[in-house]
Amino acid sequence: MVSGQSAAQRYEHAIRLGVDYVEFDVRKTKDLVSVVWHDDYTVSGRLINQFSYGDLTEELGAEALTFDEMLDIAAGKVGLHLDLKEGGYEAEVVSRVRARGALDGLVITSGDEVVLAIKQQFPEIRAGLSLGDELAGAPPWVKLRARLSEAFPHVRLQHCKADFVAVHQQLADFNVLRYCERHALPAWVWTVDEEPALQRFIADPRVTTVITNRPELALQIRKARS
Repeated sequence: MVSGQSAAQRYEHAIRLGVDYVEFDVRKTKDLVSVVWHDDYTVSGRLINQFSYGDLTEELGAEALTFDEMLDIAAGKVGLHLDLKEGGYEAEVVSRVRARGALDGLVITSGDEVVLAIKQQFPEIRAGLSLGDELAGAPPWVKLRARLSEAFPHVRLQHCKADFVAVHQQLADFNVLRYCERHALPAWVWTVDEEPALQRFIADPRVTTVITNRPELALQIRKARS
């Protein structure tokens, strides 16, 4: 990230640097506008789907960005890594990317049911199962069951037909990378911002893609290794 820049400017900057993908999260507002926003909530504590887009732009200011504006910035210029936070509009987002002629560069990550819906409707699109979601507030037995299903994801991957896994860095070494290596499955690791961790994951042959908020540093490390 570059401080002082708007969301649009940060994406434009990353593209100029020469990244392989730009990663962005898509959600829907109350009036069904597709927006790019990572968290469930804004800083005021309200869910994105409780806002109209007009109200949301008032709160977010320069951080407000629609899905279509994101496509204006990136489609056809760089790979598109779309992390779909909610289900039900998979066909809509694919249609919008297709209309920009950028379908070949599209990769989608999400939970089990969204990935399954993508693969059933659009088997040609690469889709990855996200592992390592936040479980704050969940009962201990729920956390344990979830973490075991992530460390040993065979059943989940078979069910949703994912092409790869996108795993949180704290879980990557907890059997997930070993599993991916054994099954020749690509592994993406998120979100890696500390330099020692970037060095390690970029050097790990089991990891095909590293997701980071520090693209300049990641590219420097990769270049130094080439």
